[in-house]
Amino acid sequence: MTDVIVVGSGISGLSVAWHLSKKGYNVLILEKEEVAGGNIQTLEKDGYILELGPQTILADQEVENFLKDAGIEPEYASETSKIRYIYKKGKLVPLPLSPISFFLSPLLSFSSKLRVLKEPFIPPSVKSEESVAEFVRRRLGDEFLNYIVAPFLSGVYAGDPEMLSVKYAVKRVYELERRFGSLIKGAIKLKALGPKGRLISFKGGNHSLIKHLSSRLKVDTENVVLRIRRKDGRFVVDAKKGKYEAKSVVISAPATSASYLMRELSWSASETFDKIYYAPIVVVHAVVDDGSVPPGFGFLVPRVEGKTMLGVLFSSQLFKGRSPEGKQLLTIYIGGATDTHAVEYEDEQIFSIVERELREILSIQKVEFLNLTRWKKAIPQYTLGYGKYLDLARTLENENPGLFLSGNYLYGISVADCIRASYQVAERVSKFLNL
Repeated sequence: MTDVIVVGSGISGLSVAWHLSKKGYNVLILEKEEVAGGNIQTLEKDGYILELGPQTILADQEVENFLKDAGIEPEYASETSKIRYIYKKGKLVPLPLSPISFFLSPLLSFSSKLRVLKEPFIPPSVKSEESVAEFVRRRLGDEFLNYIVAPFLSGVYAGDPEMLSVKYAVKRVYELERRFGSLIKGAIKLKALGPKGRLISFKGGNHSLIKHLSSRLKVDTENVVLRIRRKDGRFVVDAKKGKYEAKSVVISAPATSASYLMRELSWSASETFDKIYYAPIVVVHAVVDDGSVPPGFGFLVPRVEGKTMLGVLFSSQLFKGRSPEGKQLLTIYIGGATDTHAVEYEDEQIFSIVERELREILSIQKVEFLNLTRWKKAIPQYTLGYGKYLDLARTLENENPGLFLSGNYLYGISVADCIRASYQVAERVSKFLNL
């Protein structure tokens, strides 16, 4: 009998399995798709390296330690990646990187900058939960929401600030108000608003990490799990290729798949988890001539500017070898929670929109399209009331000893969040197995 069966070979499942294997447990990963990795997929095409899912990983010390332990060397993003732009009224405006540059920047009006200075004197909310939009309007004003926070949420969550919960979607910001009564006071004291870590990828793209981990673990692909049930103190997993028994099961599939697998363990939990909303995203890869775009990470487009694109990454500027010499690779995003119909557009309609908007924003005349990827359920949205899902996950685990849930719908949506959470999940599995 296997010690642990992990369902799903995304970064959550692989990293949990890695820790458990290092501890000496017999771990089997079951994956329904032909290729491991979930949304972390990389395509090599015509000399270009195209990231179909996450483009970069923000690696703090814990993530760096994991990679070192796993034996894989990261590639670090170029210095120009620190330069980021917001599109405003026909121009790309650099995102200010210091208090002085913030007050000199044309990104916000003078009155909005004064509004920001009043933030330390705004009392905390008495409400138990607010949307990100409510929170930011109250503390920093509408313009700060529209031109800084909303684009940021588009870039991270592809989310709608009116629907996302400040308590769960941007927990660090929420905690600053709770602890210090002010974002500015808390940020100064803790230096807590800046990015923690360095942007990384890997030679050959992010899927190199998936391939590296998979080659050192037991991953059975094209083996969809059909049901999970408890029997005589163990778990029986029925899958396409047969029946498996394990002392413990870790479900690291997306919430929609996890809900299906929970149905024999808890029908009510299954129905509830099936309601977790994932925003759809279209990822377009395009090529332009070298010199057509400014140096930097890329740009975000506020919804109030009336464009379809959420943002554009200057992918070939971030890491070496992502495009042939003389060409620049762009990764364009459309859709998200604020434009859910975009994922249904025909390819040619999407290409036409992207070409027109690139011409308007970057004055690019010639665009060559390489690839288009539709993720109909891309990123889980930590919406208002999201705490009920987190509470239910703990209840389900408590009621089914040996069952553990993992994934970006529970511990944070980024690759780094999933890696950090894997330490905790693996520790709880290990503790159970040692009872």
